[in-house]
Amino acid sequence: MTGATGRVLLEARSVSKRFNVGSRIVPALRKTVHAVDGVSLQVVRGETLGIVGESGCGKSTLGRCLVRLHEVSEGEIIFEGRDITRLSRRALRPIRRKIQMVFQDPAASLNPRHRVRDVVAEPLIIHEFGTHSEIDARVVELLRVVGLSADHLERFPHEFSGGQRQRIGIARAIALEPDLVIADEPVSALDVSVQAQVVNLFQDLQERLGLTYIFIAHDLSVIRQVANRVAVMYLGSVVETGLTEAVFDHPAHPYTQALISAVPVPDPDRAHRGRRILLKGDVPNPAAPPSGCRFHPRCSYAQATCRDVRPALTRIGPHREVACHFPLV
Repeated sequence: MTGATGRVLLEARSVSKRFNVGSRIVPALRKTVHAVDGVSLQVVRGETLGIVGESGCGKSTLGRCLVRLHEVSEGEIIFEGRDITRLSRRALRPIRRKIQMVFQDPAASLNPRHRVRDVVAEPLIIHEFGTHSEIDARVVELLRVVGLSADHLERFPHEFSGGQRQRIGIARAIALEPDLVIADEPVSALDVSVQAQVVNLFQDLQERLGLTYIFIAHDLSVIRQVANRVAVMYLGSVVETGLTEAVFDHPAHPYTQALISAVPVPDPDRAHRGRRILLKGDVPNPAAPPSGCRFHPRCSYAQATCRDVRPALTRIGPHREVACHFPLV
């Protein structure tokens, strides 16, 4: 995948992740799920790369692989020019300071038995940030940065709203001043009225702290607001990448076109003129993916080549790639 102009901070090279599911006793019932299948991408320092796709397409699994919460089955993860794919837990420790993650469900990602002070202080203590008083001062500062106050220090996560809990999770993620933050559907569990506040917080922090984001979401309107570039995933693979406006205004892959056609339009006149593309069938079983192009059973443009030959990501313009034999350009 071609990155935007600038210094590459993180690169994934042909990353795959497989899970074995089914019976451990009866071999015939075992199956291998290809959650991530040969994904390559680059993240440039200072940008926001959006990763979109249907639920189950592998985007969250990819994010966890990039931060080494899942071990990859194949491929390489390069961070600041260094291969971190097989680093030991000890060797990976200084890298952990530089790559942090914000999770989808703030209620599940925060320890319910820990007060806010302890939740935010935990990474500072693990990485020996400083003295006890320095850590306390840092925690207060982090809460202020994310829009909370010192009055919240002694409360437990269940005493907060969903939006406030996500702010606590963000404070924990930026505590060590990381270079890269992977946000895994960070607003999908929040009310619509709160989503905009949290998205604005992410953008403010990026400007203030110089953060680089990988922003994972299934809500295309959120991605259009926050991302400089976008990667569209389908059934474990990246099918299209490019600058956000170019992909949204002129989608080159039929799947991307269908996704964008489903985005609600607030203008009734424009909505009436637009054509909603309804995909036929369901997403194939990742344990038994189709031959050739993974999307061909649901694609109205599919031809014989699509059923037999899997398309590779091919450049069709500056910073633009698509995995399609017959791109819509």
